Amino acid sequence: MKRNFHTKMTALGLTAAVALSALQMTAIPAQAAVAERPTYLKSATYVSDAWVINFWNTESDHMEEELAQIAEDGFNSIVLVIPWREFQPKTDPVAYNDYAFRKLERIMETANEKGLWVQIRLSYTWDYYEEEESALRFRELLGGGRTERAWVSYVAKLYETVSRYPNFYGGFLTWEDFWNYIEAAPISGQGERSIQEADRIGYQDYLKENYSLEQVSEYYGKGRFFRDFRAVYIPERTSPAYKLLYEYYDDVLTRLLQQAQQVFPDLSMEVRLDVDPVNGKDGGKVGAHHYQTFPCGSAPYTSLMYSVSMGQQNQGEKITAGQALDMMETQMNLVQTYNERKPIYIDQLLYMDATERFSYNAQLLEQDRTVFLTALPSVLRRYTNGYGIWSYRNYAHNPVYNCQFVLGERGWDTSRAKMEERDGSCQMKLQDGGIIVQKIGHRIAGKDGSSNRVRFTADSDQPVTVAVTLGTVTKEVTVQGAGSYELNFGRLNYEKLQFRAKGEVYLDNIQVYNFVQDGQLYDMDGNELSCMAAMRELNGAMQ
Repeated sequence: MKRNFHTKMTALGLTAAVALSALQMTAIPAQAAVAERPTYLKSATYVSDAWVINFWNTESDHMEEELAQIAEDGFNSIVLVIPWREFQPKTDPVAYNDYAFRKLERIMETANEKGLWVQIRLSYTWDYYEEEESALRFRELLGGGRTERAWVSYVAKLYETVSRYPNFYGGFLTWEDFWNYIEAAPISGQGERSIQEADRIGYQDYLKENYSLEQVSEYYGKGRFFRDFRAVYIPERTSPAYKLLYEYYDDVLTRLLQQAQQVFPDLSMEVRLDVDPVNGKDGGKVGAHHYQTFPCGSAPYTSLMYSVSMGQQNQGEKITAGQALDMMETQMNLVQTYNERKPIYIDQLLYMDATERFSYNAQLLEQDRTVFLTALPSVLRRYTNGYGIWSYRNYAHNPVYNCQFVLGERGWDTSRAKMEERDGSCQMKLQDGGIIVQKIGHRIAGKDGSSNRVRFTADSDQPVTVAVTLGTVTKEVTVQGAGSYELNFGRLNYEKLQFRAKGEVYLDNIQVYNFVQDGQLYDMDGNELSCMAAMRELNGAMQ
């Protein structure tokens, strides 16, 4: 049935030599991969029929077919996005999620059978494993100590797990997953709490190592003169001193990467190509670039997210394939100017982006998408060692945790309901009067302005009425035999999703959404879309 339906550094307490020795001791004998290690990567981000945020708590019971299709389409590798908290739910004491690791190993094995290599994206920010915001521990990471040591242990355990398999290629961090702190600067401005925060995260120490008090005071302005670095606080977003915070954060990312490379050899990092605007000391605008991160430590390549909007000056502009290719060459050359001429792995090649929050960006003309894809080899061969596609299969931004019930009742409040396995698929059996409820409203964005839909599969031996409630609105469907259902609840505010059965029924593949991420390769049901033929042509050209 599933077929129907994204500092302050402290000592590790573990030397690189000891860590790697421990990994080697636990490694299992590797069998030969089905093909030699590729010299050029052609990757698809794999999330099965789920979303990257809830993929690791879903079942993926058509994995063999899905990975075979990826290989048939000319990709030689997949990218797996690993959320830190879902794999390591607790940092003090450290605890790991057995199901997530079992699924990871299953994917490694199945991908190897299908001739696919695997790239690992470490420490994805978002998950629904707990109620509290998953980004909070990334802020704690800046303080070093136990959280930092737990993070290094998590990186080491992942490497231990995936390096056992002959189709393991490598991995990368990304600036995106550590950016929530710098984007929000949660404790900023004058005041004792901000000063304490500047000390906690090592910002004061960074300034002391790289600037004089006179220089720092000049950036903060307003006639202020710091007599001690211990008086420096986190600057407001509008302050010229925010440029110093950007520089500090680039240093944090570099040091985190170097630290992780001790236990995950050749780990790379997706670097930030954007230049962030900052208010200048003279009242104008200046740019905060991130070039110092581009070499990626000891990594053999630099990873990069690349969108056709990058470098384009006019917001909302529709650009041609020729314009996009010219700018891409300029941007790739810029990266190699600062990354010691290392090759570039484009882990997210964004030839289109239908996300509402980025609608102001320049966009490739719709009719030029296939032209752009088929013309890419001339640029890719000069600068890159591979590329990855983010939206191989369209997915709904679905905030439901354990939406395929592989974890039983976890995440659900239930009455007269239990999980059963039927034909190799985990499903929730509701008896007459049975109810399942999950609080989800705090997770989903855009629910005021978009139409909210509920999609699910169901099965019953005789006609059964299923009442679905979203917020204060209830809609009913009659289930008789196996089928799929979609209900449009329109625009409304809600906190909870509820299913109530008037008879015995099996439920599966629960989705609630108001946005579908579109990559124009395959739709949510696996039907081919407008760019897939061009993508196959690109894959075939990049041998």
